[in-house]
Amino acid sequence: MDRGYIYVNKKSFVKNLKYLSQISKKKTCLVVKANAYGHGIKWSVRNAREAGVEWFAVASIDEGVQVKEEFKDSRVLLLAEPSVGQLDNILKNDLDLTVYSDSFIDALIDTGNEYNVHLKIDTGMHRIGCSPDKFDYLFEKINDSNLSLAGICTHFPLADTDKGHTQNSIDLFKNTISNVDIDNLLCHVDNSASTFYNLDESFNMVRIGIAAYGIEISPVESENKLLPTMEIKTRVSNLQHRKKGEAVSYGKAKILDRDSVIATSPIGYGDGYPWNSFPDGHVLVNNKICKLIGRVTMDQILIDVTDINVKVDDEVTVLGKSENGQHEITVTDIAQWNKTIEWEILTNMSRRLERIEIE
Repeated sequence: MDRGYIYVNKKSFVKNLKYLSQISKKKTCLVVKANAYGHGIKWSVRNAREAGVEWFAVASIDEGVQVKEEFKDSRVLLLAEPSVGQLDNILKNDLDLTVYSDSFIDALIDTGNEYNVHLKIDTGMHRIGCSPDKFDYLFEKINDSNLSLAGICTHFPLADTDKGHTQNSIDLFKNTISNVDIDNLLCHVDNSASTFYNLDESFNMVRIGIAAYGIEISPVESENKLLPTMEIKTRVSNLQHRKKGEAVSYGKAKILDRDSVIATSPIGYGDGYPWNSFPDGHVLVNNKICKLIGRVTMDQILIDVTDINVKVDDEVTVLGKSENGQHEITVTDIAQWNKTIEWEILTNMSRRLERIEIE
């Protein structure tokens, strides 16, 4: 090991997908944007296909192309309208489009080509999506054109915190589409959180993101059978003895209150390990919890190993369980140290750390 590795667990990932499918009893569309939440797009697609997933959602055309390179027959949904200048690229790679604006739909129609589109309704997110009062008009425009309407969808702003508000969005969505024929269309509204409580059979596909990667975010109680799919490990690369009163790392933000043994490990914010992990953060070394002892730098962290036996090249667990299973650092732990969200921690993990599949 040089800098460290991100270990991605195939068995846990596949189990999560199958468990989520059993809960929803609907077709799964796996969200693989942002390098599949840091896990690797092609790895995620390859193993998701093995679990029976055929639909994937992405944020960019390049991400869609990566999915298609792995399995050409995968269905790939671009989650927002791209630049009109990219329409040939969309057609070439056979990507489904999320649509919601009059001008973009007109641009698609003007090409004369057949694009698969999913009409998105804004039911409270107020980010993208057509207003409910424009839905009927856009629905008819699409149906009377060269475009192929494949689905209708929305997105919830509070699914992970407020079941009641989410139900209001669901009711608005259902009322908005109540006058149109949805037979043979995909209706997809649920994300990782609402999948656990919105079991409405009038919807037939769910868009699963962070839950597939083992993060529980539902506001309702569940059996909590999701398994973490990522571990991050590095090594002790240097050891030094420092005296009480000395300071370490940038800004000399930590003054040592005792004579200390300080270990260096080659991972830092350049690898995606967040800068604000100090002073609350810790790692696991030889089955012991060891606190960070100075600011995270671009390529290295400093760890207090004064009270344990340690040598250069000993393994350091940044994310995951200790070897004896007594201690664990979760994505939620790291997010809390940094006063941020789990999504940001996962998606910031750099490609500088090699991903290795484990079973």
